[in-house]
Amino acid sequence: MINKISKQRQTTRKRKGKGIGTGLGKTAGRGHKGQKSRSGVAVRNFEGGQMPIYRKTPKRGFNSFKKLNPKSLTLSLTSFNKFDEGSIIDTDFLVNCGFIKKKDQKKIIKIIDSIQFKKKLQFKNFKITSGAKKRIEGLGGSAS
Repeated sequence: MINKISKQRQTTRKRKGKGIGTGLGKTAGRGHKGQKSRSGVAVRNFEGGQMPIYRKTPKRGFNSFKKLNPKSLTLSLTSFNKFDEGSIIDTDFLVNCGFIKKKDQKKIIKIIDSIQFKKKLQFKNFKITSGAKKRIEGLGGSAS
């Protein structure tokens, strides 16, 4: 059947078990007898009686939940260039500005150094790298 709008061939769905002329009559493509020819059978990881690979492979170690949900957030000093000169920056301020989400407020936020940072700002209650602290205090800001 050809659609005049898209001029693309559309295939009709296979009508299984609707007579010998369809090519999928009688057994409807399931073959003869056996477990998979019956209805209501799901033979997913069955490997013919052989020990399945998922049972054969050793189960070792565990995934730490701490690694999956990190409790720290790293921010570069360049991201603070859009704030006004002399403003006091803490987690509440960042949440109110929409800079971080409220759920990230409880995370440990670490600020790292950046060459492009050129503003006098006051940072409170952050972990700050030594290079970032030098740059902040060199511009006249404070970091506690």
